[in-house]
Amino acid sequence: MNNKRRSQRMENAALLLGVIGAATFCMVYPALICGSLAIVFALLSRGGERTLTSRAKVALILGSIALGIVLAMIIYTFAIAELYYGGVENMARQVYGTLGIDFDTLMNSLGQ
Repeated sequence: MNNKRRSQRMENAALLLGVIGAATFCMVYPALICGSLAIVFALLSRGGERTLTSRAKVALILGSIALGIVLAMIIYTFAIAELYYGGVENMARQVYGTLGIDFDTLMNSLGQ
């Protein structure tokens, strides 16, 4: 098998990003970015070959797990907002009201 076309640096980057994405799944943006990049880098590390190395497979799995958890959390948040509050805006009104901030004044100051 010719391994010269494969990229070990890309595999290492994918693995590192997969670990970071899986470890930071509770922070939406880092996990979303790192998980997505881990998947892309793992697939690009093949270098035109048909199979992935074990390191690239682990990176692909970790990136997929991170991305799946983040997407599930986003869907869950919007479902809860719709079910219990009637939408995201009503949920924001409730949260800001609890904090003592008038939602309408806040939106007017932001130009909305």
